[in-house]
Amino acid sequence: MKKRVFVIGILLITAISCTALLSACTSVTQSFTPAAASQEYREQVMSSTAAYDYLEWLGSEEMRSRYGSVDEGELNINYGIGKAAMSLAGELESMGYKPADGVSVTVNAEGAVTAAGGTTVTGIMSYSTALQGQQGVNVIYEKPAESGSRGQIVIMSHFDNLFGTATSGATVITADGAYENGAAVAAMLYTAQLLANVNTEYDIVFAFLGSSVISANNTLYYCWDGAGALLNKLPEIYGKEYNLLLAINLWRLGGENLYMYSADGATSYNNYFYSVAQADGLNFTPVPDYKHAFSESFGTYVLIPSPTGVYHLGVLNDSIHFMNNGIPTLTYMSLDWGSGNENSNPESLNVAYTGSDTLDNMKLAFGGGDAGEQAITAQLNSVALNIVNSVTGENAAMFQGAISTAREELASNADALYGLSVATTVLTWAVVIGFLIAAVILRGKNVTKMVSRRPPQQGPTVSDPFTDFNSGNSSSGSPFEEFDNDKKDGNNDKKSSGGGDIFEGF
Repeated sequence: MKKRVFVIGILLITAISCTALLSACTSVTQSFTPAAASQEYREQVMSSTAAYDYLEWLGSEEMRSRYGSVDEGELNINYGIGKAAMSLAGELESMGYKPADGVSVTVNAEGAVTAAGGTTVTGIMSYSTALQGQQGVNVIYEKPAESGSRGQIVIMSHFDNLFGTATSGATVITADGAYENGAAVAAMLYTAQLLANVNTEYDIVFAFLGSSVISANNTLYYCWDGAGALLNKLPEIYGKEYNLLLAINLWRLGGENLYMYSADGATSYNNYFYSVAQADGLNFTPVPDYKHAFSESFGTYVLIPSPTGVYHLGVLNDSIHFMNNGIPTLTYMSLDWGSGNENSNPESLNVAYTGSDTLDNMKLAFGGGDAGEQAITAQLNSVALNIVNSVTGENAAMFQGAISTAREELASNADALYGLSVATTVLTWAVVIGFLIAAVILRGKNVTKMVSRRPPQQGPTVSDPFTDFNSGNSSSGSPFEEFDNDKKDGNNDKKSSGGGDIFEGF
């Protein structure tokens, strides 16, 4: 038994030690001490209602009908997703931003997007989706660097609403799409408003993406086609100047916890953004070390492979295309990571991808009324402040230092995670095989012992008081000698030849 415990203990200690050593390879220790925004600026940003106003606007009759994809040839800038795209483009132009170079569509007199001659509309682009015969639309504007750009930073969010009215007139479900993904679009519009009059050392790209999730054949298809189309378009927009440093994705804001996710392994640039948030006193929650796989309870079908091989909330969004191409990403999202819902209350509504996805239901999760409005406003404003203070002003140089090693860290993390995966598999099998071998060896020894077992050797010879009697060689005679003799002589009268019967008293 002791040998068995010893063998098992050695195997377990080896496995745990190797796993711990491999896990340590992914750790990043680089830390930062960024400057906080001025108190006046923080108060100005955090007290604004601009983001919440945008959120209300996105849920209005004008904007809520923005179904993510349409049949080829049905995209129209006067209806549905096309009209919403034009409205967002108008907001960015009113802030002073210009359409990204080469981003445009041609429309006819009725506003339908067409390949034939017509009017050119800049700032929006169309593309074919992963589902054959479907078409989507993106809105892409930019803020060029003031001088000598260091590269590009993309700020993106998907603006399509899975539930709304398709251009064909078929109603799917009427909902605001407030949580998925109106709140993120509102925070992005507010971020653009704050950056409009700020000098930057980077080209800032604002991209509102369509076709994030598509419904067909009673199935939700996670394809994030708008993000894929954007990634393919950026090299064309910037040509030789293309140097994408970071893709910032805003997704599912207005939930319980506010996270920033970059990768399954720690990265210096993620540490940097969290440090800026801490300096400004913003309430961000660290991403859990344990990231569980996404529940498939909704019957979803994922079209895009995961960069880590595992699907969880950090990768189930538009940033996945950038991750798969080794581009640093940072996703702002707000939810309960454990359940995947907006919050951890099992009795609250899970509104994402349902007809209950309204602003009123979002507010209910925070107590409803003014309390709900204030909580949502604080969260959206926190995201905007964190982005702006992380990439501009005194912190711009520190951001450059944090992001300069991002690709190497991501590649190192990927190698380490792959190595850890392989090592874990090997060690797991080693432990299993070790158990089997130990069991066979120990059982074999026990069987050998049983087969070869012999009676134990006697100690020093001990006199047997009946030895002489049994052998008939007693020098003192048998204790039953007289009785035996009588029996031999046939004397059964109970009389002893030597003085009476031994049972005489009976």
